[in-house]
Amino acid sequence: MGVVTDMGHIVLSAKDMEASLRFYRDLLGFSVVGEINPVWTVIEVPGGRLTLYSKKGVPALALGAGGDQTILDLHVANFEQVADLLESHGVRMRRGGVSGGVAWDPDGNVIGLHDHRM
Repeated sequence: MGVVTDMGHIVLSAKDMEASLRFYRDLLGFSVVGEINPVWTVIEVPGGRLTLYSKKGVPALALGAGGDQTILDLHVANFEQVADLLESHGVRMRRGGVSGGVAWDPDGNVIGLHDHRM
């Protein structure tokens, strides 16, 4: 038996909680767990939770020399449709093909999105 009892928090920088909620809740379909708090709000989809945290010094999630890589990948039903939707709302996207790519949230967190159609 391991020493870890469960997953705690995957924390994302959220300098503007309302903008972050418009992205994660309204565009991507996450649900808010409990109450919306301007500093600490938990959101979820089936299979996992994220914590949006508005505190100075919490860096955006972005890796690589160009800041365009991530360790957080989310599954979507159809990447091309999701990318079109996000781009129509002014979200910065980098398509890596027909089945995946990355999006930048309002705080500069890089979020991977991909489907399993191919």
